[in-house]
Amino acid sequence: MPSRDYRAPLDGVPRYTRWEQVPKGWYTRTQLARMDPPRKPGPDAKPRGQVLYHGNSYAPLYALDDTVTKRPVSPAQRAALDRARELQRVCRLCDGCETDEYGDPVPLGKGRVCGPCERVRRNYVLHLDSREFARVLREGLRAGTAVLAAVDNPARPQRLVMTGSALRLDVRLPSPNDPPPSGSPAAREKQAQETFASITRRLAGAGLPTDGMLTVICWQDAALIRRNLAGAFHLPQPSGWLAEHTWYSLDVWYGRWYAAPAKGVLDPLRFSHDWGVNPTDVGGDLADRVHALGLALDAMADDHPDTVSPGAPWITRPAAISDLHAQQRSR
Repeated sequence: MPSRDYRAPLDGVPRYTRWEQVPKGWYTRTQLARMDPPRKPGPDAKPRGQVLYHGNSYAPLYALDDTVTKRPVSPAQRAALDRARELQRVCRLCDGCETDEYGDPVPLGKGRVCGPCERVRRNYVLHLDSREFARVLREGLRAGTAVLAAVDNPARPQRLVMTGSALRLDVRLPSPNDPPPSGSPAAREKQAQETFASITRRLAGAGLPTDGMLTVICWQDAALIRRNLAGAFHLPQPSGWLAEHTWYSLDVWYGRWYAAPAKGVLDPLRFSHDWGVNPTDVGGDLADRVHALGLALDAMADDHPDTVSPGAPWITRPAAISDLHAQQRSR
């Protein structure tokens, strides 16, 4: 990642990687400003060259003939400029600063937000996105276009539980270990497809869409569950409510919303999510899992403040999002 004061090289302008290579009479803006009297590039001046500094940045070089004398600065103006320059190195949110390899404060650029505060804000935006996603999913549950689902084993599902606004479904799926009906593998395949058809009828009877418009919400491994259910039902291609784009895993969204730090790291600049966070009972019986899935969705959608991780970066560093809170209140 480039530093905040990184300057990319200019196109079509000679580059010099060492100061002794710079032609005599060519100066950077900083060097011109330190002259007595101070100078600056003229109105139409264009860089004659550029010189490498700080290892990866290029400073434009101007010929002395292309510069003009700066207008003298009054003491009051100088004090104001110094103050403005000083503020450029102070985060407007936390009053902290960042330093370079030599321990000197560096300019923070437009917005004057330090790196740790920027990281907090990015994670807070992920939190808000997850909350909005949960609200959309919950609205689908209330509108009768979505269901909560869980299976006993994502790799080899043998039991499927689904709940919705008017649906309570608990189905045992055909297992490869079951003896074939009437001693025929073809009969077993027919039985599996009849089970799929019966689930489709149950969904339709509950007023739920049975085509690709149905949203199925799992805790995790939604794509794996969908794929292996298709195999359990002996379906060459997923169809109807097994369509791929209708299945969602909630665990990643919950991890972003809950924002527990991985391995106890509380430094906002090094924060990463603990993706193993589980709401209570998500790992219990299937009926308990589906119930806990609904509770997790409600917690996200309602944004209960007491259920977000106490280690969430915006909890440990609230100043970083103070202006974001003000913007939300004004809406």
